Amino acid sequence: MSILLPSTQKFILKFRQRLMYYRDGFYIMPYIANSPKATLNSLESMPFIKNYPDQNMMSSNNPFFNGDFHYQELEEGLWLLVSNIKFKKNVSYDLIYDKSIPASYYTLSYYIHKNKIKSTPSLIDNKVNIDKSWILFKPGAKAINAHFAGSESIFLTINFSESWMEKNASSSDLFIDEKLKKWLKSEDECLILPELFNGSNHVSQPVLDSILFKGNKGVIDVLKLKIQSLELISFFIKKMKETGGNNRHYIPINQNRRKIIKAEKRICDAIFQDFPGVEEIASYVGMSQTKLKADFKNTYGKTLFKYYQYKQMETARNMLMKEPNLKITYIANVLGYANVSKFSSAFRNCFGYLPSEMNIESES
Repeated sequence: MSILLPSTQKFILKFRQRLMYYRDGFYIMPYIANSPKATLNSLESMPFIKNYPDQNMMSSNNPFFNGDFHYQELEEGLWLLVSNIKFKKNVSYDLIYDKSIPASYYTLSYYIHKNKIKSTPSLIDNKVNIDKSWILFKPGAKAINAHFAGSESIFLTINFSESWMEKNASSSDLFIDEKLKKWLKSEDECLILPELFNGSNHVSQPVLDSILFKGNKGVIDVLKLKIQSLELISFFIKKMKETGGNNRHYIPINQNRRKIIKAEKRICDAIFQDFPGVEEIASYVGMSQTKLKADFKNTYGKTLFKYYQYKQMETARNMLMKEPNLKITYIANVLGYANVSKFSSAFRNCFGYLPSEMNIESES
């Protein structure tokens, strides 16, 4: 139990949300996350963020990042937040909570992270690792995200209050999913579904277009944007049902989250090199090998080596999609495979078809 007076707690909280600090290789940016309104007030109080209320947008160009933050209340208890950020330094957001006000909002977000990865001199174009995932947080969850210098990120977040969810759960089948109900009753505060982004462009892109290209007068048709956002929620739950609980990975929400993200970045940087090894990665991020292996698999659903191999095959597939005439021997060689047959076998294990069948698979 805290022995601090409420006025003292308020002062400390106000001080914390304006204090950036450095930890684990990241500049930490705290903000209050009890509700969308609390988040907006917290961001607006920061000296390097400019608010444009007529456009429902905040913007900033500072030594750490450059980008815009869009917001729209769709109805009572339902908000849409979208950020489009380019990072100049390694930055991590730290969600803090004001104990004097309720924290009653669920957060459904999906993100697109674009990180440049190190490639061999023989590759002319800079290769980019695109990480796409859905994440669902319970109210008050201690969520931690981390972004690397030179990366770009788009976050589309739908915030809905507990009362809004209860109302819609009783009036429609929007939230009827046994697996989801089980998670809601569990002690786990968040879950990640890394594969559900695939195939969602038809429902996600209209939402992004509506709010990112709304013009100087803000969103004109809020009802249309609300319908688009509800379709996105419906798509998410539908995909959860279809997966039958597969591909659901619980993520660490403590300080180890930044270290796991650093481990993932280290693996992606080694796609055109030999696998760094668990011992080297553990030393690099400052974790024990045992803890690293457990937290990484819980987060990404694969062991470190299997994830490294998957990212290699994903890169190979992207190269073939971009340049169908590339020789498979060449791709195998730049990825470190001296034996083309082994490369083709690894590719088929990941995607269910051979690299030589890429064009046929794309057409089908």
